[in-house]
Amino acid sequence: MKNIVNELNGARVLSRVPFAGKLTDTVARAVDFIEKNQVLDVALWKKFVEVFRRREDNLNKPWTTWRSEFWGKMMRGASMVLTITKSDALYAVLEDTVRDILSTEAEEGRISGYAVEGELDRWDIWGRKYVMLGMLYFMEHCRDAELEKTLVASLKKQADYLLARLGEGEGKRDIRECSRHWEGLNSCSVLEPIVRIYRLTGEKKYLDFAEYIISTGFIKSANIIELAYADEVSPYQYPVVKAYEMMSCFEGLLQYYCLTGEEKYKTALLNLGNRILTEEQSIIGCSGCTHELFDHTAVRQTQTDYEDIVQETCVTVTFMKFALALLELSGDVRYADAIETSFYNAYLGSFNIHRKPSTYKKMNDTPTVLPFDSYSPLVADTRGRKVGGYDILFDNTFYGCCACIGAAGVGVIPQVAALARADGIVLNYYEEGSLSLTTPAGNPLTVSMHTAYPYDGRVELTLTPATPERFALTLRVPAWCTDATLTVDGKESKLTAGYQTVTREWSAGDTVVLSLAMPVVRVLPPVGAVNEALFAGYRRGPLVLAADRRLTDPEAVLDIACDTRGHVEAELVACPEIPEARICVSVPLTDGTHVRLIDYASAGKTYDEESRCAAWLYRKQA
Repeated sequence: MKNIVNELNGARVLSRVPFAGKLTDTVARAVDFIEKNQVLDVALWKKFVEVFRRREDNLNKPWTTWRSEFWGKMMRGASMVLTITKSDALYAVLEDTVRDILSTEAEEGRISGYAVEGELDRWDIWGRKYVMLGMLYFMEHCRDAELEKTLVASLKKQADYLLARLGEGEGKRDIRECSRHWEGLNSCSVLEPIVRIYRLTGEKKYLDFAEYIISTGFIKSANIIELAYADEVSPYQYPVVKAYEMMSCFEGLLQYYCLTGEEKYKTALLNLGNRILTEEQSIIGCSGCTHELFDHTAVRQTQTDYEDIVQETCVTVTFMKFALALLELSGDVRYADAIETSFYNAYLGSFNIHRKPSTYKKMNDTPTVLPFDSYSPLVADTRGRKVGGYDILFDNTFYGCCACIGAAGVGVIPQVAALARADGIVLNYYEEGSLSLTTPAGNPLTVSMHTAYPYDGRVELTLTPATPERFALTLRVPAWCTDATLTVDGKESKLTAGYQTVTREWSAGDTVVLSLAMPVVRVLPPVGAVNEALFAGYRRGPLVLAADRRLTDPEAVLDIACDTRGHVEAELVACPEIPEARICVSVPLTDGTHVRLIDYASAGKTYDEESRCAAWLYRKQA
């Protein structure tokens, strides 16, 4: 069928290509965990569908207002995982649950967790958005023509239900008034599936409705599209600063821009993206030091008096998706660098690999283990402190928003791994495995990657085009790398950070070697950051290093010896105390002793004081 999710209508510098190939290390591990612990769980899907049978989310009970997001949010992520695995078993589970949710369709085609008398309030439209997105993403894989037709019909009816009730004119409601939260920002995020349904059907009424949503500016007290376009204030200074919902709305705006080419919207999108990169990203690649709000994260990430929890996984994954779209739109390598930081640190750090129950309890005592943690510590703290989007299900178990969105994070990586441009291919992500691509002339091309990246900086790429062809091979040299070389035909050349291109005729078996030096480097907080003088971070390649109490006290003052460049004479060592650690380094202190640090993603996984951890470490004052 027509590719609704990934089709590009021009207006972008780089183009997404269908993923084909196999990644066999970090991505494979993540996918295996997600399949085993979430998306193959038939009983879990049934519980999520039950929300739409009972339609009780409007009954004003505590913690039963946003359960209708769970099904569609997880379906989107599961469909992205299916893009990687092509698994018949996963497809069967997803097709069954799609048929199940279609069976809950009520009057006029509405699929909602809310009864009619309480609909279009609180998180109802937000949940409907996710139902539509889940169906759209599944349709990329649908193997049954009749089911596909049923899905198209359902999507149209779901959208028509909203069109008949929302908008301008007599008897219609302002979409921003259809929520009690965030001035309607959450409801306005339905823009994305509405634009996609227009692309699916070509029916102008859906485009008109999208334009109505855009005309609202997404919130009641201001037009945040205009604020982004003017670029005079930062996102944390907007009247509403909910990071996840804001990026969701702008994802819809980006879809609209790619249809219309209205340059004003491109400017607004790139202005917002730049602000997020420069003002709202932490050392681990997430936003929000006031739970999940834009709050000038760059300067607040080293504060020690947090109100509650920080760095929400929903924000991490939504940012990764948004950054991928902005990378395509702009060709700006900073977005690829940012996705890498988010993936290897904040995102992988959220995996509950030891299946620990959260210590957070609100309304019940039933042990429930979620596959993803919701929040990530920056200064010394424990993981597993709270469940984001905590909502109780009918069997007295609970689930959460971050757990449902988790699968989509790994789904971003194969999409960003290789992108196309008019004269060749762009490689952004390196992992042991292979990619099946197409050359500019339309011929098959296999790129085999031999590497232990990101745990080692040597990347050997072997190109196998079906026939010799001249095209551009563009490689990403990460921003963190100050010493990179590329060897082609036995000739070594030095590279600087950014995109580096080799244009030549490529033949089967041609090999290039990218070498990225990975010293341990000190990272200082941004100038003007809270407690700027108290902390330092340490990084090896894209991996943020952390102190974990099982090895090193995260609250100790560590006078780590650095040279004038901030480089540390570190040594890779074994870590028997934490066998899951992907990397462990011994770093010297100025007194001649050593401490051990591990990759941030592996730290804190006991969810208690035993593995209290930190990315920002106290340092000795001059």
